[in-house]
Amino acid sequence: MKTLKRPQLHATGLNMACGEAFRRRYIEGEIIPPGVAAIVGIATDRAVSRNLEHKRETHELLPVEEVADVARDSLADAWDRGGVRLEPEEVETGVPVVKGQAADKTVRLSVLHATATAPTIEPTHIQRQWAIEIPGYPFDLVGTLDIQEGGAAVRDTKTTAKTPPADTAEKSLQLSAYSLAVKVLDGNPPEKVKLDYLVDNKTPKAVTLEATRTDEDYRALLARIETVSLAIERGVFVPVSPDHWACSERFCGYARTCRYFIRRPEAVAVGQGGI
Repeated sequence: MKTLKRPQLHATGLNMACGEAFRRRYIEGEIIPPGVAAIVGIATDRAVSRNLEHKRETHELLPVEEVADVARDSLADAWDRGGVRLEPEEVETGVPVVKGQAADKTVRLSVLHATATAPTIEPTHIQRQWAIEIPGYPFDLVGTLDIQEGGAAVRDTKTTAKTPPADTAEKSLQLSAYSLAVKVLDGNPPEKVKLDYLVDNKTPKAVTLEATRTDEDYRALLARIETVSLAIERGVFVPVSPDHWACSERFCGYARTCRYFIRRPEAVAVGQGGI
């Protein structure tokens, strides 16, 4: 991959609702421990990737038992490596119990993907890192494609507790960035963009939402990138409204040290010197 020397704008940053959170994460480089749900998502993604890597190499999926083992090990590694941010009620429940529940959830969702979603995927690239230079913009756009099926589709795996709205793939900035990246790197955009949701509700289910991208989608994406670039250059980062769902300790790891945040019970970090 070409080494780019200009500043980089990560595609995932375009999804951030709060300008202050964006500043701390992408400008200041301030990394905070993820919450339990994020750890489950990271570990599940690792298990999904390992399973699809095996399919790409051998044209067969891993045995379900091996997928479960990879999921369990990935959760333990992700939990211990960078620490985890616990909510007060999770601290009250107890770290061993919460970690065990997270491991069970990771296994459950990874096996769900292996049995319901992975058989339909023909991967050509997995965790493909990319960087594209956009003429006229001061930042290069970078990211990682979860799964690419040649020119047929780019896919992203998500874990969630609720069934997503039907138009989620249509509105996804992340998928627009991925589609643009494939268009620049490979010469043509993918035919489809897809979100593979693993929904852990009362009856876990796999839901795939798909859409297409057009030049109008790319125009809107570039307009947003231009605005973000101007904000970075001018140092203007508008915080999200305090009544927004993202302005809470549950959804924002920067909340308890944020000058804009109205104080609530603090979350507790575990690992790396924590509980």
